[in-house]
Amino acid sequence: MVKSIQLNHPEYIEDIIAWLKKRELLTPEFKRQSPQLSRRRVLVDWTSKVAEKLQLTNCTVHLAVKIVDYFMDGHDIQNPQLFLVCLGSLLLAAKFEEKDTNVPKCSELNAFTKNRFPLSDFISLEIVILKYFKWNLCLPTACYFTEMWTSYACLPTDHHNNGPIVSFREAKAYFYQYVKYFLDLAMQEEVFIDARPSLLASSLLLSARIAFGLTPKWPKSLEEITGYSKIAAEPYTEILIKTFMKDSVEETDVSMEDDGYQSLNTSPVGKVTEFLECSEVMEVIFN
Repeated sequence: MVKSIQLNHPEYIEDIIAWLKKRELLTPEFKRQSPQLSRRRVLVDWTSKVAEKLQLTNCTVHLAVKIVDYFMDGHDIQNPQLFLVCLGSLLLAAKFEEKDTNVPKCSELNAFTKNRFPLSDFISLEIVILKYFKWNLCLPTACYFTEMWTSYACLPTDHHNNGPIVSFREAKAYFYQYVKYFLDLAMQEEVFIDARPSLLASSLLLSARIAFGLTPKWPKSLEEITGYSKIAAEPYTEILIKTFMKDSVEETDVSMEDDGYQSLNTSPVGKVTEFLECSEVMEVIFN
């Protein structure tokens, strides 16, 4: 929904951002009291894979995960209903974000559990979730803000690895891979559940610029667009970059064992060693 408005009416972006920033302040408190919180990563991964197979958008899966997080926080949900909640949240998020033709049917979703549930359970669950959220699923996510700001986050005037960008088109496409990586990472990590979405989005973009080797790390134009300084974004950025460094070391080890061949399906983290040694990253991040 947000992305389509951005593409068709770019002049409304500032108004949309201002409205979303007001909405994010109304998000309920996350109490981290779900007995199943330790299973969250498995549920997020599973929900993401279902969304990918159904070709749903990034904003849909991020909203679905947010619905799951806050609904679980107020309920004690056991197996196999945990997966039903994931599917029900994905359905509601799709109805909120997708075109009508791309909203999955309950039977399609049920197939991912080998048709374990009566289709009436999906309808009942939808009503329960909607009542819990007081019929308001306008829950801003970091993905909303990131998708609106990404096109401004890689500039022709940037330097890459201390030199000029040779092909801006290729650099921008490659930069987007890093943004997607950090979006997925932020969605998976429990520490970011109750982070302010707009601030987290700024940290994601700063992390992507650092990981890709762009300088200046946080241009004045991005500070003006997002409303956040580099200092404000640093706490979350530090967490993201530390995880990024760990992943890049692990993937480098795997690629060495593969006789120099690297799968195109891996995250972009393996390539970070081409322009930034892991041992040096944390020393230069915030300088």
